[in-house]
Amino acid sequence: MSEIGLFCGTFNPIHLGHLLIAECARDQFALNKVLFVTSPHPPHRQVGLLAGEDRHKLVEAAVASNPYFEASRLELERQGPSYTVDTVKQIIASGATKVNLIIGGDNVPFLKDWHNSKELLSLCRLLVVPRLRYLSDAHNESVIQTIAQTTPEQIEDADVRIVDFPGIAISASNIRKRISLGKTVLYMVPPEVDKLIQSHSFYRTRED
Repeated sequence: MSEIGLFCGTFNPIHLGHLLIAECARDQFALNKVLFVTSPHPPHRQVGLLAGEDRHKLVEAAVASNPYFEASRLELERQGPSYTVDTVKQIIASGATKVNLIIGGDNVPFLKDWHNSKELLSLCRLLVVPRLRYLSDAHNESVIQTIAQTTPEQIEDADVRIVDFPGIAISASNIRKRISLGKTVLYMVPPEVDKLIQSHSFYRTRED
């Protein structure tokens, strides 16, 4: 069975938190590969969003050394609006026997608003990443219960699992802010990503 992890995002920029999430999901659920799919230009994120091709270059640099990770251009190359359900269908059509969609726990209550959400959830398993650090199985269970209480009605029957993610205080917004202030972000992002950010002067101003 080909177990594919699907990690979609703007990756603006990709950082060590993203890589740790993907590795935790890969290890916990025995995924054969995790695809990092760069979102082209989501309508709800305009200010401070680097061009899709530039963000994808950073993703490629970040995952190049991991044989289980792959940078995907599926959504960048798609014409018109890009929806996650279409990406999942495309991956299934390419031969994957199971798709595992990796999402943050804060996105769960909004799944009802996603394009064709019922169909999406019938096609994949959700691997939910809590935005907190938990230290025990009991605490882990409480996270599951909290998500269950906020789960939209149409995904009550979906296959939802929790990623055992230790949590680190790194965010793309803070990285962009530090760069605009001339501060280092090395080891918040991989060295290869840091080199590209510096050489291309990405995020040097708030207008980038």
